[in-house]
Amino acid sequence: MPGLDAAALLRRPLPTVRQGHAARDAVLYALGVGACVGADDLDWDHLPYVHGEPPRVVPTFCTVLGDPGFWMSAPDTGLDWRLLVHGEESVRWLAPIPAEGEVIAQHRVCRVEDRGAQRGSAFVVERLLRDAAGGQTLAVMRTTVMARGNGGWTPAGMPLMALGEPAEPAPPPLPQRAPDRVLLVPTDRRAPLLHRLNADPNPLHVDPVAARAAGFERPIMHGMCTFGTLALHLVQAWCGGEPARLEALRARFTAPLYPGQRLRCEFWQQPEGLRFRVGVDGAGTVVLQDGWARLREPDTSAAGRAGPADPPA
Repeated sequence: MPGLDAAALLRRPLPTVRQGHAARDAVLYALGVGACVGADDLDWDHLPYVHGEPPRVVPTFCTVLGDPGFWMSAPDTGLDWRLLVHGEESVRWLAPIPAEGEVIAQHRVCRVEDRGAQRGSAFVVERLLRDAAGGQTLAVMRTTVMARGNGGWTPAGMPLMALGEPAEPAPPPLPQRAPDRVLLVPTDRRAPLLHRLNADPNPLHVDPVAARAAGFERPIMHGMCTFGTLALHLVQAWCGGEPARLEALRARFTAPLYPGQRLRCEFWQQPEGLRFRVGVDGAGTVVLQDGWARLREPDTSAAGRAGPADPPA
C-alpha cells in the first residue's frame, strides 16, 4: 500500500452528483430509520413520515442524497480502504429537505490529520447539498473518516501534522448530573434491509457470513441508520414533530449496534444546545458519543414556514 499523500488528498477532485428523488424515497428512508416502529404496535405519531402528500421528511434524509460512491477505494488515493471507519458525522440544515425534487451535491476533502503510525489518520469530507432548481443550499454535511492503516506520514522529528481547515471544536464533556430526558427507542431487526436500499449496500449489515468475517456475531446496524433513528426521535421529542426546527446535529460513532437492540437516548439541555448520548439499553455500551444538537425556536410566521434564508456565499 503506497504512503498517504495528505496534500494530494486535499486537492483531489471529488464527484459532483446530480440526483432526483421522489416522495417514496423519503418514505423508504423514514421506514429504514425506524418510523412507525413501536414497542407493541405501530408508532402512530410517525404516520406523517410515511403517509402524506407530501410526507414529512426526516431531516437526515439528506445524508443519503448525492452520494459520491466509494471513491476512497481508488488505488491512487493511497488509502487502505479495508481499514477505513466512519468516525463522526455532523449536519447543518439551511433549509428544509424537500420530499421530492432534484439536488446537486458537491464534495471535497477539507482536512487531513496524522494521528501517528499506530493510530492512523483522520480526514474530513464535506458534502454541500443544493436544490437543483433554485440553487438554494439545503444542508452542509461533514463526515470524519478514520484511516487506521494510513498514519505516520508526518516527517520524522516533527510534531504530528494536520493539513487543511481547522478541526471543529470538540463539545465540552457531558454534564455530571442526571439527564433531563431519557427516551427508550426500539430498533427493528429488519432495519438494515431497508436502509441499504437508500445507501451503503455493504454486506456487513445484512450477510451473517460477511459479519462474522469482520469479527461480529451477526450483521450490525449501519452507523448512519442509528444516526437517523436518533434524529427522528429527537425531532419528535424536542421539536414538536417539526423537522425544520432541527438546525444542526453532530455525533461520534463509538460502538456497533445490533438490529433489534433497544436504544437508550439521554439528553441534557445546555446553553450551547442539546447534548445527548445514545447507548444500548441494559448493556452499558455507548454507540453515539459527544452528541450535540442545535434547535430553532418555533416560528409560525409565513417566513418561518418557508425555511431559513440561504447564507451569503
